[in-house]
Amino acid sequence: MIPIGDLTRPHRRGYVTWLLVAVNAVVFFGFQLAGDACDQMRFLYEYSAIPRELTTLQPLSGGELAAALQGCPTDGIEKNIPLSAVTSAFLHGSTLHLFGNLIYLVVFGDDVESRIGHLRFAGFTLLGAVAATSAHALVQPASTTPLVGASGLVAAILGAYLLCFPRATVLTLVPFPLYVLTWFVPGLRTVRFYLIAAVVTFPAWLLLLGWFALQVTAVQQPVGDPVAYDAHIAGFLAGIAMILIIDRRRRRRGRTPFHPPRRTLP
Repeated sequence: MIPIGDLTRPHRRGYVTWLLVAVNAVVFFGFQLAGDACDQMRFLYEYSAIPRELTTLQPLSGGELAAALQGCPTDGIEKNIPLSAVTSAFLHGSTLHLFGNLIYLVVFGDDVESRIGHLRFAGFTLLGAVAATSAHALVQPASTTPLVGASGLVAAILGAYLLCFPRATVLTLVPFPLYVLTWFVPGLRTVRFYLIAAVVTFPAWLLLLGWFALQVTAVQQPVGDPVAYDAHIAGFLAGIAMILIIDRRRRRRGRTPFHPPRRTLP
């Protein structure tokens, strides 16, 4: 299922959201794919997050780096290991990986940005990326496999969206035959039908909790899947925690919280 939009109308433009989209696209097409295969591998290992480097704050040895780069020269790589927890969020493994993350970012990011404000949203997304990357490193501290992608950052946004807009309506593209199952689920409605796929409305709470449940289920599968589900889970929980912390401070100051209390849900 692919979210393609929602019916929430933000009252502020998503400047930071679209800046993140632009930066991710420029980094991928302008830097990651630039040069020959060796240039691309060197760029990847210089800016990606490698769990063992983060947990030890020591770079890979010359021999390990040479083996990872598969014969490409290793000179000139000057890595900032702590900063890689952030820069890795702007790298992607493929065009499909990139566009998958950007779709979620565009659909959900502008609404969260509108709710909490531009500067706060910028800090929120960076902290979400760091939380997701750090959690992955703690779960797999000996791993030397690069972690890349904005998935952890996006997962934090999904967690925030769940709290701030639990009853929002999300338009989701559901392929055949899965969309047939949605006809029997109360609260779902097919708004467009294309035979091979259908556009179905989902309440945000159902879609996002379903997404989270899939991550929890997937992380329990045997090792070998290249997707860092643990980073997704950590990012999602970090997004929820950050909104709760921010709102606790706002209540203490007599200000309206960003997420609505249950009794006043729209």
